[in-house]
Amino acid sequence: MIKMLIIVPYEELYKTVEEYIQHIDMRNVEVRLDHLFGSEAKTIKNCDYDIVVARGMTAKAIARANPHVHMVEISISISDLIEALLKCREIDNGAGVGVILTDPGICDPFLLQDLLGIPIFLRQAEDEAELYSAISELYDLGVRTFIGGLTLCRRCEDLGLRYFHIKSGKDATIRALNDALAAANSLNRERTRTNLIATVLNNAEDAMLAIDSSGVVFASNTQASALFLGDRSKSLESMSLSQIFPETESGTVLSDQGETGVLRTVGDQLLLIKKTPITVDGERYGMLITCRNVEALRETERTIRQALSKKGLIAHYNFTDIIFKSQIMRTTIASAFKYSQVDSSVFIVGETGTGKELFAQSIHNASKRCAQPFVAVNCAALPEQLLESELFGYTEGSFSGAAKGGRIGLFELAHKGTIFLDEIGEMPLSLQAKILRVLEEREVRRIGGDTVVPIDVRVISATNIDMHEKLRTGQFRQDLYYRINLLNLAIPPLRERAEDIEMLFFHFIKRFAARASVHEPKIAPEAIDVLMRYPWNGNVRELRNLCERLVILNDGNPVNAAMIEAALDIPRDSAKLEKNIQNLNSLSSTPYTQSDSLTARFAASGVSHAEFAASIGMSRTTLWRRLKQEKQLFQKS
Repeated sequence: MIKMLIIVPYEELYKTVEEYIQHIDMRNVEVRLDHLFGSEAKTIKNCDYDIVVARGMTAKAIARANPHVHMVEISISISDLIEALLKCREIDNGAGVGVILTDPGICDPFLLQDLLGIPIFLRQAEDEAELYSAISELYDLGVRTFIGGLTLCRRCEDLGLRYFHIKSGKDATIRALNDALAAANSLNRERTRTNLIATVLNNAEDAMLAIDSSGVVFASNTQASALFLGDRSKSLESMSLSQIFPETESGTVLSDQGETGVLRTVGDQLLLIKKTPITVDGERYGMLITCRNVEALRETERTIRQALSKKGLIAHYNFTDIIFKSQIMRTTIASAFKYSQVDSSVFIVGETGTGKELFAQSIHNASKRCAQPFVAVNCAALPEQLLESELFGYTEGSFSGAAKGGRIGLFELAHKGTIFLDEIGEMPLSLQAKILRVLEEREVRRIGGDTVVPIDVRVISATNIDMHEKLRTGQFRQDLYYRINLLNLAIPPLRERAEDIEMLFFHFIKRFAARASVHEPKIAPEAIDVLMRYPWNGNVRELRNLCERLVILNDGNPVNAAMIEAALDIPRDSAKLEKNIQNLNSLSSTPYTQSDSLTARFAASGVSHAEFAASIGMSRTTLWRRLKQEKQLFQKS
């Protein structure tokens, strides 16, 4: 609240001032009206107001005694002076008129003398002593009529001299009140800004202090007082930097240019000290020093990473988590690592279950963005409208059911990090155009929003479908494809790296046994033979699921071929089929041909897969597998 004192120069103005302040907005101002004259009043010496409105000698006295007060003077206009002089001319006795003002610059006495035809003696007086001296001087010159303010009038009355009171007009008073109100509003805004800055500084976790070019502190927060003085209530202001830091450190702080960060120990705390130049009108004024507790920084980082982890915005896997011994995987990982060292888009191609996200997370964790978010989204798992709102976010009220306050999109969440667009080949065409714009412009616009948000995101995409067919049929935009397919990474299926199967199998058996707190089951050699012959259409994911199933269902007996076949739903007769065919081909001059196969029988039936499988007492999944095995068998022969 701004405190304002209005000293009404004479009683006739009271009503004018009272009526005016009742009709203007004074919500943030506490106003008091008073009537004083001269410079001896107690109010002048003990003024605890922010703004004072006064006139003449009283205004000068308050300004001298209270430099902190904003003074607004009620001016005396030349018309006010001429009005008083005209009254004097009517009774002029030839001795002239003494005009005593605190600001004689408002008039030219010689011009007024020529205009009015009476001698005018102008003097300046800013306090009672100067006023009394001026009256005495002019009296000795024969002047018996005086013009001035209320203090002059009271003095002349005591001395029996003729006087005329210069009264400020209503307009001058209103102007002064308006100026005072404007000053109050400005002061209130400045106080609000200052209090806001102080609140921000004192609520910051870091110790902050500002020094001028000579190394003297002119602003600081309570955290800095606690750090360097051990007492939040004390102030660092007016202290030199050498009193706070060792002399060598203070010299370094003052001489460094630009923003810097150095580690220094103050007391028993390791601090990260950042120095930022303060410039005023292009000139360097001083330095803002921010001291951050390193241990607190570490704790904050842990908290952030835990929060991101809960939201699924952390990449958990690295290249060291990939189990392999095949050369093809070694070459693939080497390429992926090279890709991780640049920011270019990566397009990962591989069958389902080959570990595309494992590679995406490993690329992220090996990159310079590893400390930033990793955001994964399955483009095929969400309907088009929901996927758009997830990717770009939305503003409040942008559509029915939108959350209050809106929602940030996944691209914004991934800022400075990586976004993984899995199954991007299934993305709707309408959304592909928007994704392309985001990748080209590096900015997003939320649904229902009218502003764009700049982003810095590395994009990794993946698919398990034939993208060339999608491009040929127009189901995927060529411009987007070439934008995301800058660096291509093909993950080999498990059947193309058979030497990795046994290693992966024992790795998963060990992991799931430890997770279930059971002993690892023993594996019979013939069980491995079954694993090596199996096509693994589901790749590593299918192998992992098999291992988990074997650990859960194991009753303590060694895992043999029959258990593997049962777990993989491989009929025993199909296992014999390949051996019988091989025997027939080796013993007979008439090889076993496709016309004798299950494939031929199915083709001749003319029914669907489901109907044919039911007619021969076989599941549809087993039928598919048998047909595929026969196809591979005859291709080899």
